[in-house]
This record gives sequence, structure tokens and C-alpha cells, in this order.
Amino acid sequence: MGEVFAGRYELIDPIASGGMGTVWRVLDRHDGELKAAKMLRQADAAMLLRFVREQSMRIDHTHVVTPQSWAGVDDRVLFTMPLVRGGSVVGLMKKHGRLSPYWIGHLADQTLQALEAVHAAGIVHRDIKPGNLLLEPTGTGVPHLRLTDFGIAVPEDEPRLTHVAMVIGTPGYMAPEQYHGADPDPRSDVYALGIVVLEMLTGKRPPGEGAPPPIDLSTMRNGDPGHDAVIDLIEAATRYDVAGRPTAAELRRTPAMHRLLALPADPSDGVRIDDEFPPLPESSGGVSGPGTGTLGTISPPPPPPPPTSTPASMPPPGQTAPTARETRQGTSVLPPGAAPTLVGAGTGATGGSRRAQASAVPSYALMGGGAFVLLLGLLLLLI
Repeated sequence: MGEVFAGRYELIDPIASGGMGTVWRVLDRHDGELKAAKMLRQADAAMLLRFVREQSMRIDHTHVVTPQSWAGVDDRVLFTMPLVRGGSVVGLMKKHGRLSPYWIGHLADQTLQALEAVHAAGIVHRDIKPGNLLLEPTGTGVPHLRLTDFGIAVPEDEPRLTHVAMVIGTPGYMAPEQYHGADPDPRSDVYALGIVVLEMLTGKRPPGEGAPPPIDLSTMRNGDPGHDAVIDLIEAATRYDVAGRPTAAELRRTPAMHRLLALPADPSDGVRIDDEFPPLPESSGGVSGPGTGTLGTISPPPPPPPPTSTPASMPPPGQTAPTARETRQGTSVLPPGAAPTLVGAGTGATGGSRRAQASAVPSYALMGGGAFVLLLGLLLLLI
């Protein structure tokens, strides 16, 4: 059995890592489901701010990965999200190289659907790239893409609190205006998708040095209707002037996109999206249920000893989680009457009666949890 974080999430195996932290496959002991959990060590304020921002972005859409719950223990925090089991567009291109217009059309259309929902919520993602486009395991059938990683997403109408222009995004996928420190614009996400589509067509990663020049695709046309429809889509998405660039909804309505979605599948292309995760280790007891790919059942864990404080978590089942806009306006993410708390704030109480422990927990929990929430509020005001 692996480490059980906050008395609830059993860490099974790491599945990804990056500058912000490590993504684990975890077993949620409350509901018996396998989930993905991004864990961050509170190394500095900037990383903590990005973590809190990603947790606050809640967009309910079939092509968007929505955070589910969060918890904190000592200097570590994590939040969980659905486990998307088919890898990412990065892995798909590593396995199969350049993708056909059929696959590009469906992947681009589903990303645009996700962006429509994100932009309708007043959010700019700012980090559209192949690694953030996850895939459900659909075999050789129509793919199902889900957009993830809202760590640097920002509300479109958020006032700028600094006059210093900052370049935020992944080099190579950023729109020209992002390099010049312009205010967040949803059409910057459309530009980034155009670059991703170009990468899917050519199999070549974009250069990541400096602001991109205007893209000339005139020599890439070859007369094939599907191929040239992809070129039309890229040209529209990567228009250099943001004022002339279409929105996600407008790009979905272009003739090029309609032509791509009308293409028939080619069974001979060999592209398939399989479940990339191994069965749950026997030491974790196994999981039964749809999509788990494992056998066995979960044995109820023994009740934990009385904690020194209570893990911070999202509202209990049945209560609606706040939207990104509600959280930004100050809506509490805790259930009514609950106090924000953190596990392992250094109290480490041992011995003594349960009554003494019970009376000591609320005061320490309120002080530690209140300080944590105050820190998060201050960080949000600084951006």
C-alpha cells in the first residue's frame, strides 16, 4: 500500500511531472474511484498561486477536465481530477507521427468546443499545447479529447495590478501579442491551437525562441482536399493580427472545419487510443467498476486515529462547487459552518484524553486554516 495522503488519497504511482509538481494516480478511499491528483510542495508563493488558480477554474464540459477536490498536509497540497486514461496528443504523435486530416479535424473541433466553454466563462487558458490535450481510450473510434491544466489561466476581465508586461505561456505556442505582454485575449488560445494543428500535420514541434513571425503556408498546399482544409484552418487560426483572428466559435463554423469533419475514417492509418494505465497494484486491494481495468474489490480501510486537525477539502457531495467567477468574487469554497483547516500543522499531539484533544483541535485548526486562507487571498490580490 502506498502513502495515504490526508487520510483519504492513496498514492498509487506518478504519471506525469512538471515545473509545478507531480501528477499521481490515486485511489480515493471515500468513493473507491481511481483519480488523477496533482501534488504541489508549497515551495514558493508563485507556485502556490498557480495551484490555487487551477483549482478555482471549474468549467463543466465534456471536453474539459474539471478539478474535483483538494486537501493539504503540512507543506504539501493536492487536488484531484478525473483520470483521463488515453494519454495526450503528445503521446499520440510520438506513437504515430503525423496525423491524418480525419484525426486532426476531430481533435481540433473538440479543442474548439472546450475553448468555447472556457471563453464563455470569461477565462483565457493561455497554455494550449499538445501535452494539455488529454485523450480518453476510444481505440480506433472517434477520439474524445479533454482540455486540462488551468494553472496560468486568467479571467479575461481581470484588472491588471502591475504595469510590468509579463510573458506567460509555453514558448512556441504563444501568440505574438502574448510575447509583447498584451492583456489576455481568448483569440490567443485560438492561435495556439493553430500551432498545435500545424504540429499534428507536420510532426514537427514549433521553434521556441522569441516572438513568432507571420506564418506562410502557401507552399504547403498539395491539392488533397483534406490536407488543404487543414491548411485553411491553420491560416485562419494563426492570423498575425489578433483583431482579424476568429474566435473559437467562428473557427468551428468555417468551411474548412466542416470539410474536415465530413472526412471518413481510414482504418488503414493504424491510429488507435488505448488505456495507458496498468492494473491497480495488488497491494492496493484492486478496484472494480467501469473503466478501472482491474479486478477485485476495495476493503474498507480501518478508521484512522483521532487527527490533530482536519484535512482541508472541497464541499461534501451534494453541494455545488463554486465556479471560477464565483471564487474570484469571494464565494466560500467550504460548506456552511465549516472551518478551513490543514492537516499536520506541527501540533503532533500525543497522549492525553480524547476530550482534551477534541477541545484543542478547533482552535489550532482555525488559526492554521485561517492563516492559510488569508495567504491565498493575499496571493490572489497580487496577480
